[in-house]
Amino acid sequence: MATYEAVADEYDAARPSYPPGVYDALGALEGLRVLDVGAGTGIATRQLLERGAVVTAVDPGARVLARASARSPGLAAVVADGAALPIRDEVADLVCFAQSWHWLDESAGTAESHRVLRDGGRWAGWWSHPRADDDAWFDAHWSAIERACAGTNRSQRDTDWGATVVGAGLFELEGKVVVPWTRAISVETWMTDLASHSYIVALAADARQGLLAELRALLAEPFPSGTLTVPYETWLWIARKVDGR
Repeated sequence: MATYEAVADEYDAARPSYPPGVYDALGALEGLRVLDVGAGTGIATRQLLERGAVVTAVDPGARVLARASARSPGLAAVVADGAALPIRDEVADLVCFAQSWHWLDESAGTAESHRVLRDGGRWAGWWSHPRADDDAWFDAHWSAIERACAGTNRSQRDTDWGATVVGAGLFELEGKVVVPWTRAISVETWMTDLASHSYIVALAADARQGLLAELRALLAEPFPSGTLTVPYETWLWIARKVDGR
């Protein structure tokens, strides 16, 4: 499972929280035992705690997890990979992967999620992506990223992640929920957010700085005020544990 240790500051400063519709779709969380796997700096962790869940944050990155703990004093936090959870069998009501499931080996991650969930427990995975595809600046933005970052393309936003958790027969998909929302953000925060993404972090230093400079330049003309308003969608899949497997 990937970590964001090298960009903990950028991640903590600029990654957005998730829209309330995600948690509405999950239903009442008060008192539920929840594992937030791939918790990073605790964005989803804090939102789950605010809704009364009893949360354990799990992430392989000690530095990002320390940020989560600092923001939520007393947080139960475990440095671990989501495909090898140091958690007892059948103790969780819900296992969440907020923008993190894609980093796991799907087979191992599915088996571990099934193991730690009680009977009737649920798996949930969600991803937020900007969806300004009709705007010229956004197309230019993605085109620059696709040229610079081998193996990265905008179609990856449309992956059916629900299919990846039900293939082994350990879970039944309850459904997919799409939550549209809008993010008003400064150019500086947008650039900091971009700098925290794995496909940019993976570039050599010179290539990374060159790409970020190109992406910043593309924003100058369409956003002279220095503020963007960008449509987003968060796609959420929920699956229920198949008992007795």
